[in-house]
Amino acid sequence: MNAIEKWAERVYAETDFGRNVATSLSGLLGLGVYLIVGDWVIAAFASIIFFPVARLTATAIHARVSRGADRRAKRKDAEQIYRSLSDEERAVVSEFVAAGGCVLTWHHMNHCPVSGPAIESLIQREVLSTSMTADGMRETFVLDTAFFEIGVSHAKAANVP
Repeated sequence: MNAIEKWAERVYAETDFGRNVATSLSGLLGLGVYLIVGDWVIAAFASIIFFPVARLTATAIHARVSRGADRRAKRKDAEQIYRSLSDEERAVVSEFVAAGGCVLTWHHMNHCPVSGPAIESLIQREVLSTSMTADGMRETFVLDTAFFEIGVSHAKAANVP
């Protein structure tokens, strides 16, 4: 296998999005420079210089788009689960919304007028879990943040005249 075949195999086996885009753009830039100037050395230097800039830019844009898509998918999943909740489970979520955060202490939860089985049901649905406060002194209930945001948006929608 000669050097060009090895290079081509490596380029086409690459799974890094930023590198793929940078390779394509650098190649196009190099070809364009070569066609305009007619000097392959200048074209090669232009491609080499342009590659890292293109890679950083493509990677940053891809990461931002991917994070947005992940957030939208997580919100869609949370919305679907929220719609399937019982009234008792929604009451538990409402307590978190009323408290203004996705964490409640056991003490607070014990004084809330919510159903114990509804709490356990939310734990089984993997939208509610237990944890410790930052100081490690008290145990807490933690509602999934995407789920909390769904609860907040539903609470705001319910209060609209």
